[in-house]
Amino acid sequence: MSVEIVETAPEVKNPILILAVPGAGLVSIIAADHLIKVADLKEVGRIDSPLFPPVIGVKDGVAMHTVKIYGGKGLYVVKAEVPLPIDPLLKLTISVLDWIARKRPKLAIVMGGVPEEDRIKVEKPQVMAVFSSEEAKSLAEGMGGELMKEGYLSGYAAFFLREASRRGVPAAALMVQSFAAYPDPGAAAEVLKAIEPILGFDVDISQLEAESETIRLKLKELMAKTVQTAKEAPAPMYIG
Repeated sequence: MSVEIVETAPEVKNPILILAVPGAGLVSIIAADHLIKVADLKEVGRIDSPLFPPVIGVKDGVAMHTVKIYGGKGLYVVKAEVPLPIDPLLKLTISVLDWIARKRPKLAIVMGGVPEEDRIKVEKPQVMAVFSSEEAKSLAEGMGGELMKEGYLSGYAAFFLREASRRGVPAAALMVQSFAAYPDPGAAAEVLKAIEPILGFDVDISQLEAESETIRLKLKELMAKTVQTAKEAPAPMYIG
């Protein structure tokens, strides 16, 4: 079964891509939502597949796709609004990388949380970065996050980097200490701070910080579904 990507606006050449899927702390979803809002990104496409769970969004009585593409300011944000089982998630990732490779992107980024048992004691979550190549690392010069020096990375982030490398797409995985099963706007804020230098515009996180409790309540149900789905898929792991 195929994954269909439909663009509804003129394409952007040499963009930055951010792929956001539900995971630990919903870090990438919270970060993507805030980025879409502050940068005033518009919906420019959708992604669908018979492989995806039988779930639709509804707005004003009209069915909406649950994997959307937002664009603007030289940026694409692909956001999955529902958790995907491992096989559809990997096929989505492959299709998105095939699609973005044709646009010769500056950089493709995946963000995610790494569950931290003592997260409540961590005032400033640490952001860790891994790149698909030396070229990708040089292209992202100025981006925040501490480089993982050596060891092994497993899970979804590893799959994303490997598939990006196979397609010649410069890519980065940014992972941050986060709660495992609790929406974590604080961790999302740290990831946004890390990527801001390469975006070309300011990302004001003050509203994200001010509305953190509202965000947690709003995403409570999605977090529960994500935890359930995640039992079937390994979380990102770094083995030093």
